[in-house]
Amino acid sequence: MHRYIVRAAVVLFLFSFLSSELIAQTSRILELENEKAYQLIERFVKKGRFNSINPTKLPYTHFDIYKELQKLDYDRLSDIEKEWYDQLKEEIRYSEKLESKDYVIEPYVISGSAFNNSKIKNSYRPTSNSKFVWPFTDLGLFADYKNFTINTNVRFDLYYEFGPFDLDPTHRLYMRNEDSYVGYSSEYFTGYIGRFENNWGIYDQKSTFMSDNAPTFDQINYTIGSRRFSFTTLHAFLDNISGNNEFEGNTINDPMSKRRYLSLNRIDWRVSDHLALSMKEGILYSGMNVNPEPKYMIPGFLYFFLEATNPRDQVENLLIGGNLWFNKDGFSLNLDMMIDDIIGNRKERGISEKNNFSLIVNSSYSFSNKPFAVNWDMEFITYQAYNTDQAEGRYLYLSKGIATEFNDYVFNELSLEYYADLKVKGLTIQPYVGILKQGEQIINQTFQSSYPNGDEFEIVLTGTVESTTRFAFKAYYSPVNYFYTKLDMGYNMVNNFRNIEGMKSNRFVGMFELGFKFNFKNL
Repeated sequence: MHRYIVRAAVVLFLFSFLSSELIAQTSRILELENEKAYQLIERFVKKGRFNSINPTKLPYTHFDIYKELQKLDYDRLSDIEKEWYDQLKEEIRYSEKLESKDYVIEPYVISGSAFNNSKIKNSYRPTSNSKFVWPFTDLGLFADYKNFTINTNVRFDLYYEFGPFDLDPTHRLYMRNEDSYVGYSSEYFTGYIGRFENNWGIYDQKSTFMSDNAPTFDQINYTIGSRRFSFTTLHAFLDNISGNNEFEGNTINDPMSKRRYLSLNRIDWRVSDHLALSMKEGILYSGMNVNPEPKYMIPGFLYFFLEATNPRDQVENLLIGGNLWFNKDGFSLNLDMMIDDIIGNRKERGISEKNNFSLIVNSSYSFSNKPFAVNWDMEFITYQAYNTDQAEGRYLYLSKGIATEFNDYVFNELSLEYYADLKVKGLTIQPYVGILKQGEQIINQTFQSSYPNGDEFEIVLTGTVESTTRFAFKAYYSPVNYFYTKLDMGYNMVNNFRNIEGMKSNRFVGMFELGFKFNFKNL
């Protein structure tokens, strides 16, 4: 069986290769760390432009964005859109001259530091009152030949070792391979093997299936189809869980440890320039003797009909959901929902667990003749979403959430973005107010569905609810493509601090970051 699947994959790859036009630099990923590029892309999308890219499946490639820029009539853009166009073209470093080359080889360096008084890089959830400095550096090199690309990158980051999370993904010199992969793309096929960030939602927002919250993991990632209709499969190799059901990061001497793999599928249909629909599935499977399953790497298979079927030698956790994205006349809406396991016949089976789900809403209105946008973002994550009664099924990688870091919470944020580019190039100012309500449950805990007295949990916000209200503003400034700085300053008012009834905590929480990027001359 495996032999035929391998043969079919080889035939599929050769077909896509032989039937495509070879063009230089089509495959290099535009990393999600490039905040300036993705901010500019998101602005064009909100304005109803860039209709050939998927607004809820990131990352893109440099070539994707280059093609979108080429489609725009520069003379018909507004003054501020012309400014964004020039900045984005400079940021993606793609040109007609490079397109004509057979190959491109380029080293690069990215370096900077983040400063905060919260330890965790989350202004709503500070874990300390002390001041912290988090320096980081990326050393990398990419090489493109025709439709092929290879990117190698090592990242130094003290946040790996001394951040608020238990598992350090590094071993030597606080460094780890990030954004390292090989890839190939053609008109109807794109494939990557390696390690890079994904976000199956709006940029800089959470997604119910996959966001850039957890450290990057090894993956096989490919898409078959066109702009209108496509299949995507992502197969991830997660960390093992120890024999005592703990995530320890190192199970090399544990004969009872269990292997863990995650497969995600999505079917995307771009109904029109204004509407996009997606159906998404995920299955996290695990076991002591489990190996990667070919059936979970075929985009035409539906996990809903595969899960719990024979032959079966693994524990499985099924996720089902979808996306609705709409944009017209400056108004954008993204509805992202996931159902975490479907349970029927509860009473007959003696199950008290409710169906857990996650709902994320992102909406925005961009004014047509003014440099402003109003945004409202909401996250509704139920009490035991991403957790299961088998510890190995928890939706985590190195103890960090693959979709969201937390469950059992409701979050709302209203913000106003001011694009000051016509007065100060590369400056964005964003005042905002947000409310976060957090219940007592977490993802990485023994699965529970009722209180000690037998009463069932609420669907969300269990126990004593911590409530945080934050008044703040963000600023991002990048006048040139090799320098940026950003700021997030505000005041938090917390009731029932740490889920303790009546305890309060009011304080300033802030973050400041600056960084430099330098690309060496093409070799």
